[in-house]
Order: sequence, then structure tokens, then C-alpha cells
Amino acid sequence: MPAPEDVELTFPEDGGCFGCSPANPSGLQLRFRRHGDRVTARYRIDDRFHGAPGIAHGGIAATIADEASCAAVGFLSDRHVVTGELTVRYERPCPVELPLDVVASIVDRTHLRYWVIEAEIHHDGVRVARSSGKFFLRDDAPVAP
Repeated sequence: MPAPEDVELTFPEDGGCFGCSPANPSGLQLRFRRHGDRVTARYRIDDRFHGAPGIAHGGIAATIADEASCAAVGFLSDRHVVTGELTVRYERPCPVELPLDVVASIVDRTHLRYWVIEAEIHHDGVRVARSSGKFFLRDDAPVAP
């Protein structure tokens, strides 16, 4: 069942996920909300994740976009995915220690094996990064040895 509107969302079992688990002290501990057909988050990247001084490392910005994309599927469709491909376009420097708004939505469900998800990261109303990716639908059946 899809997640309710505008309440903090958590996965029932997060497995210690680097992106979203509150139990992972080294992780980002992202928190999501559902708004219609989008999943959103507000987040501040800790300075320990900077590349150049004051600017987030691109890998952390990509991780946030990836995590939001997976959360969009999980919370909007009650499905689980793994990242197959992620393309990130960095449009402006992504600051550390300042509030960022993250949004992700499912844009194409027509393929049998994967869905296309897009995400954006904004600071002060300006888009600093955007991503598009193919996320493979997970088959939770046990894998044969």
C-alpha cells in the first residue's frame, strides 16, 4: 500500500542502509515525505562530505539523488528496486551545511524490468543537481546457489 501524504516515511526494515537508515551512524539518515506523486526530503550535507571547501562531493549528491529515487518507488508503489543506471547532471555547486530540498518521482513504468525515476536537489529554490536513472524491480525470491 502506498505511503500516506505528508508524514515522515521509513522503511520497515532498512538493513542499515547508508542513505536512509536511522541505525547507521555513519550514513546520511535521510528522511522522506510523500506529496502526491513525489517523494521529498529536506537535508543538510555534513561538512565531512565536502569535496572542495564548502561544496558537497559529487558522489554524495549522487547518493542523495539515488536514495530519493529508490524511496520514490518504495513509498509511492510499495515496490523495491536496485539501481541499474544513474545519470547525474550537476548544474551548480551543491553546498554543505545549508538546507537542500530533494524531490523524486517515477516518470516511466512501461518497461517490464525497470522503471525510470528522476530526482532533483535544490538549494534556496535553485536546482543544483538532477538525475535520471533506470531502477530494476527487485524480485525478492531467493536466488539459487
